[in-house]
Amino acid sequence: MLPTTTAHAATSPSKTRRRPGSFWPGALAGASASSSGTRGENIDYYNGSKGSRRMRVRSLCSASWVDYLLLVCFVTSLAVARSLLSRSNDARLDERLAVAPRVAARRVGPHDSPTAANGTRASDTFGYQNPVSLYGRAALLNNEPGFPQTPPLVLSSTEPKAYLLRHFLSDEECIHLMDLARKELAPSTVVAEGGTSKKSNIRTSAGMFLRKEQDSIVRNIENRIAALSGIPFDNGEGMQILRYDIGQKYDPHYDYFHDTVNPAPKRGGQRIATMLIYLQDTEEGGETTFPNAKKPETFQANEANNPFSEQNHDALTDCTKKGIPVKSVKGDAILFFSLKDDYTLDGGSLHGACPVIKGQKWTAVKWMRVAKFDGNFHEPLPMPPLTRRTDSHPCVDEWDECEQWARDGWCERNAEFMTTNSGSRDNKGPACGKSCGLCVDSATKSTQEM
Repeated sequence: MLPTTTAHAATSPSKTRRRPGSFWPGALAGASASSSGTRGENIDYYNGSKGSRRMRVRSLCSASWVDYLLLVCFVTSLAVARSLLSRSNDARLDERLAVAPRVAARRVGPHDSPTAANGTRASDTFGYQNPVSLYGRAALLNNEPGFPQTPPLVLSSTEPKAYLLRHFLSDEECIHLMDLARKELAPSTVVAEGGTSKKSNIRTSAGMFLRKEQDSIVRNIENRIAALSGIPFDNGEGMQILRYDIGQKYDPHYDYFHDTVNPAPKRGGQRIATMLIYLQDTEEGGETTFPNAKKPETFQANEANNPFSEQNHDALTDCTKKGIPVKSVKGDAILFFSLKDDYTLDGGSLHGACPVIKGQKWTAVKWMRVAKFDGNFHEPLPMPPLTRRTDSHPCVDEWDECEQWARDGWCERNAEFMTTNSGSRDNKGPACGKSCGLCVDSATKSTQEM
């Protein structure tokens, strides 16, 4: 006689279909046996040989809870492992962050992407050194807006006091100034001994003068120059636009007047500073050079973005080998001062334009006086203050933008300008000492001395 279960299966084939296997079959098999309440019996609930519908449901529920429990354990294990791995990575990151110096309560600059410059990286986030040459550091600003969103670079701290600015003008502003000048360009002149103008072989460019505030674009540029230099808007002369063709140049000269007519009080006194802006990339040649200036030790560092590196020395022209040269790059600008604090000529402000070898060179030049240009003054004019620093407040922000620059991380990314005397106009304190957290009030100072 056949077993009951087999006979039942024969008469009810639809009930012989087994429940699909569990993800953990061994575990569920044990769970099914224990859920019956009897051990050692081979009871087939799915075929209904000894169980009812309720027992089959109870068996399924019991098996499902084990499934869920094991699944929860598995997911929890994954989450714990991931958390431990994340903490390990954070610890390694903290160690790398500790390598780079920080000024508290400020974030890293707006763009900290890696930059190929002799194996260095722009970001100090991971402890890599920044480029040391002027043009290596300037390359970090390739994707940054110009002044006033970003601070200048120190071109020369003294003799002359000079700054380099990336992207001071937009492409549209450069094109606009060139378009204004094209129809009025004429051979450039120099100042003669009696204060008159004359043609000269030392200056072979073509140029013309714009009127002050000639249009809204010119006015905006002039306002930006005044904010940068710290010299009042009214002290500026009208901008001169210059074009240099191949072979044309301007031999080294001073913007400081040596005659008695041009620097007279009625004209606004002596020229104190010059803003020179490049309106077009020059393919080769056309550099501005300061032959009397002392070249910084790192100026010729062998970095990928440095056109004046030591390894490129043999490719340099005689014009660019002496002093500090500056490339003619569209939108870039130089601000330099011709007068010292005591109203005397700064001999380091001697500058010239190297001959253009290939392409063209276009520049905009704006000279600034010690007082209102053509102000018809009758008495000698004193030097205007170039700093907000006083004896009672020696640590100040010389620029209105210092606070924003500090928030954007420039105290670290452009430390020479922001935090040292080299960046300030008077060389007597940091340019942005207050915003960079370098000021110590009298109460704190007294406490420290005790």
